[in-house]
Amino acid sequence: MPKRFFCTYFDSNYYTYAIALSKSLEQNVEDYVLFIVGMDEMCEKILKKTPLPNSILYSHEALKSFKPVLKLLQIERTTAEYFFTCSAQVCEFILSRNPNIDILNYLDVDLCFFSSPEPIFNELGNASIGIIKHNFHWTAQAKIKYGIYNVGWISFRNDEVGLKCISDWAEDCINWCYQKLENNLYADQKYLDIWPKKYKGLKVIKNKGANLAIWNIKNYKIGYVRKHIYVDETKLIFYHFAGLKQLSKNKFDTKLSSYYSFLSKTILQQIYTPYLKELLNHQSNNMILHNKEMKRSNLLSLIRILILRLRSNIFRDIIEIKKT
Repeated sequence: MPKRFFCTYFDSNYYTYAIALSKSLEQNVEDYVLFIVGMDEMCEKILKKTPLPNSILYSHEALKSFKPVLKLLQIERTTAEYFFTCSAQVCEFILSRNPNIDILNYLDVDLCFFSSPEPIFNELGNASIGIIKHNFHWTAQAKIKYGIYNVGWISFRNDEVGLKCISDWAEDCINWCYQKLENNLYADQKYLDIWPKKYKGLKVIKNKGANLAIWNIKNYKIGYVRKHIYVDETKLIFYHFAGLKQLSKNKFDTKLSSYYSFLSKTILQQIYTPYLKELLNHQSNNMILHNKEMKRSNLLSLIRILILRLRSNIFRDIIEIKKT
């Protein structure tokens, strides 16, 4: 089995997510390296003291030295916008420091693997770029304005096309990367909409088990057979815990109700509960802060909160992990 190369980045707020991601890689990937950019001093300190398995750590300062304009953008952009800006920069930085990588696979830190990702690599084949659609359920089609494709997993082959794509994306995000819709752009994500036409050798990964998330889970029947989670007839490869919000020490909002999805027994017991327990096992007294909510006017924000609370009461998507 070939060695797989992954990269991600996060600050100390998302450290517990990184532990869960790392453990899931350990359980499901035979041979891999996880490149990490620690985005604050506390994160770097923790990871130096207790490194994650098979990981190589780089500091935020090293990333900014590689791309000095980030020092200015860190001041000018919101925390969320700056992090969106850095996705492409991290990929470009890791490949520049590790030119022998064959395929670099970017992962959002809030992913968790439930089976081997080899079916994704088999589908990718010799392609230079691999991306995955959101695959929004029809009730959420309005969300497609934020991007056809999701940034959660992106594969870049270390060839002319893959490197050109990373370079272009990095430059695009330096020039414009804001948490708003403007000129058919949104954050780092909507740039991907034009990639299939812009780059030859791009593969859209269609495996149903890749990037299951709140925005598409309603499309499928989620089952549990012989200790494996299935998305229709396909094994779940990884789940994207986007939108997850910690409400109190042991209570979490899954945000499933925002996409009119119920928290079924399988989703609760086999996907969310093990993951949340893993987060809590490694969490200090500080709760995980959610920094990626969009800015809205006070009135719109109030209306949205009331609607989401109503949906949450109907769909019952809040989970409380009981102390054992």
